[in-house]
Amino acid sequence: MPELAIVLIQSVQLLANSMVALIFARIVLSWIYPNVRNTLVYWVWRLTEPILGPIRRVLPRTGPMDLSVWVALLLIFFARRLIIGFLYTWLR
Repeated sequence: MPELAIVLIQSVQLLANSMVALIFARIVLSWIYPNVRNTLVYWVWRLTEPILGPIRRVLPRTGPMDLSVWVALLLIFFARRLIIGFLYTWLR
């Protein structure tokens, strides 16, 4: 496998894993009601909202539970598998 393919696959893995970690951080932060003026909280919200916002607008509200994070995680896992599978076949 060419080095370019390995770099692309590792980049996709890194991006997907980073987004998953940020979403989990957002879940944990939502349990403790953080100060929104905190820099870490600000960046976690800012980096995850472009993914979670559109999903939240489409999903119906289900009480206090926010299902958008779980849908986003499923979409990230699915997209990662699809992109890496495509890269394996295309760059072989």
